[in-house]
Amino acid sequence: MANDLYFLVFFFELVLFLNFILLTRRLDGEKRQAAMLQQLKANLPLTAILLTGVLLLSTAADSMDLGSIQNYLETSELSQASLLNDYSAMLGLILIVSGAVFRVGLLPVHFQNRLLLKDATCLQAIMAILLPVAVGLFFLIQVVSQVLVVNLSSVEQLLFFLSLVILVSSAGLLLIEKEWKGILQLIVIQSAGVFLALFSAVCWKWRHESSATETVSIQQSMQSYIPDLCIIWLAIMGFACFLDAVGRRRSALVFPEQLQGFLLDQRLLGIAAVVLLALLMGFPGSAVFQMNLQAIRCLFEIHQEALKGTMAIVHAGYLGLGIVLIVSSAMVSFTCARLILQISFAKPLTRYRQKPHRGLVLFCYGCVIGVLLFSLRSVVNF
Repeated sequence: MANDLYFLVFFFELVLFLNFILLTRRLDGEKRQAAMLQQLKANLPLTAILLTGVLLLSTAADSMDLGSIQNYLETSELSQASLLNDYSAMLGLILIVSGAVFRVGLLPVHFQNRLLLKDATCLQAIMAILLPVAVGLFFLIQVVSQVLVVNLSSVEQLLFFLSLVILVSSAGLLLIEKEWKGILQLIVIQSAGVFLALFSAVCWKWRHESSATETVSIQQSMQSYIPDLCIIWLAIMGFACFLDAVGRRRSALVFPEQLQGFLLDQRLLGIAAVVLLALLMGFPGSAVFQMNLQAIRCLFEIHQEALKGTMAIVHAGYLGLGIVLIVSSAMVSFTCARLILQISFAKPLTRYRQKPHRGLVLFCYGCVIGVLLFSLRSVVNF
C-alpha cells in the first residue's frame, strides 16, 4: 500500500483533515463554520494542484504503483525518449512536489489559519503545523525516492527553489513575528526548509555520484537525517508545553515580553526553558547544529565538484543556497538568544509564584532530558 500513489495521497489528505478536525473541535458553531470556510478556500486550490499532478503522472505511466511508474520512466530513458519532453510525467512530478509543500503550509502564502490558532494552546498550535509537515515530508521522500531517475533534474531543482523560498521567508518573518505561537511555528518551518535543502542535495549527489553497484537509495540516505529533525521538533514541543504550563494558572502567554525575568521566580522550570532555547539556537552538539552542519557540508561539496561548463551555474546556485541557509539559521539563533536574555536577565513585568500545570511540566522536563541525551550522544560520536 505504501507504493500506491493514490493511497499515499489519500493518507496524506486524511491526516491533514483529521488534524483540522481536532483543531476546531473546541470552537463554537459560528467560529467553526467561519474557520471551515476559510480553510476550504485556502486548501481546495492546493489539493486540486496535488491531485492534478497525481493524475498526470499516473496517466503517463498507466499505473498507480510507484514501482511501475519508476519502470516506465526508466524505459523512456532507455528508449532515448527525453523525459524533459515528456511533459505529462514531468509536470505531474512538479505539481505533486509543489502541491504537497504548499498544502502543509510551508510557504508564506499559506502560512496558517489565524482564526484556528487564536483559541488554541501553544502545544495545539505547534501540533497543527508539526503533524502536516511530518506527513508532507514523508510523502515527498516516499514519492521522489522511487520515481527519480538519472536525467530527471527538474524535481531536485524544484526542491532547491522551494527550500530557498522557505528559508528566506521564515527568516524574514522571524524578524517581525511578535507572538510565541508564530515564533515556534516559524522555527518548525525553517527546520523543514533545511531538510528540503538536504533533500535536494542528496538527489543531486544520487544522480551524479551514485554508481550502478551502489545499493543506497535516496530514501535510505534521507533516513539518516530524520532523527535530528525529530529531536528539533521534540525541543519545540517541550517549549510549547512550558508555555502552556505557565499560562494555565493565569492569563495565556502570548508575547515573549510576558516572560521577562521568569528565571528569578521559577528557577528549575526557567532553566529547562533556557536549555530548550539554547538547543534550538544551535549550540554545538545539538540536533540543530548537526543538521545545519550536514546541510552546509553537502551544499558546499556540490559546489566543489565541477566548475566548468553549464554545470557551474547549478553549483553556484547550491553555494547560494548554502549561504542563505547560514543566514536563516543565524536568524533563528539570534531570535532564541534574544528570548534567553529576556527570560534570564530582563526586568520582570509580572511575578510567577504560582505552581504551573504539573503534567505539562513533567512532559517539558522529559523533552529536556531526551534532547540532552541525544546531544550528548552526538558529541561523543562526533
